[in-house]
Amino acid sequence: MTLALPLLVAALSMATSASAAAASSPVDAWLPVLPLLGAVAVAAWMVFRLRARLAALQARNSRLTARNAELRVLAGRAEAKARQLDGAMAAMSDGIMVTDAELRLVGWNTRFPDYAGVPRQALRIGLPIREVLRLQAEAGEFGLVDPEMEADRRLALLREGPLLERWVRDRPDGSRLELRRAPLPGGGYVTLYTPVRDPDGGPAPSLAEAFRAEWRGRLPRLTAAAADGDTPGARQVAHALRGIAGNAGWPAVAGVLAAVEAAAEAGDVTELRLLTALLPVEPPSTV
Repeated sequence: MTLALPLLVAALSMATSASAAAASSPVDAWLPVLPLLGAVAVAAWMVFRLRARLAALQARNSRLTARNAELRVLAGRAEAKARQLDGAMAAMSDGIMVTDAELRLVGWNTRFPDYAGVPRQALRIGLPIREVLRLQAEAGEFGLVDPEMEADRRLALLREGPLLERWVRDRPDGSRLELRRAPLPGGGYVTLYTPVRDPDGGPAPSLAEAFRAEWRGRLPRLTAAAADGDTPGARQVAHALRGIAGNAGWPAVAGVLAAVEAAAEAGDVTELRLLTALLPVEPPSTV
């Protein structure tokens, strides 16, 4: 527009002069003006195109801003759901393992390594299930067998044979596990590992120790969240710990955690910190 305005003024000035001279020689008087008028027309067209382009870019930026805001909301919801799922899985007394259609590890909870007999540090997303089977065989979970051959045998059963839905397996430490397996839509399956309880109704020793290990691992996260004033994070961890305490048979601890969760939900940071300080660093030794 800064270029078009001077051109327009010059063109009008020359047009006025041409009009005055048109009486004596109409054609010759307009000839010098025509190139300038053409330049003005081109400049005006360019300004129009630039304004249209700018309007289109502004509209696109508005749509992108709205879309980004929507994506942030969706990401926040997905993160909240993931935290809830993590808390729910942590509170379960079962071990959980999930594989995809290619028989690769895609999910597990903290109790799975204890019940499956595999090192925690060996697990990772995408780990072939054959490697999990081999580690179990090396740990003696399947008896006195050759680890490589047993891993191949069990992998072939998973790929070709019908999957058992429910069975009980004896472990090397004398405890027993009930395994339940179900296929997933699109391939893969989920397996639950449940310790078989003693006849008196109490949990097996390995389960009790798993509860205590889970407590030691998660309590520092609650303490840190309370110290930082992170009430949403504290509420999630407290909910998971309350489920652990309930399953382990620690009613007093579960009661304190219920109060911790309520304080976090109410946003009362002072009460949250006071209640968190009442929780024992070491969980009860008996259940």
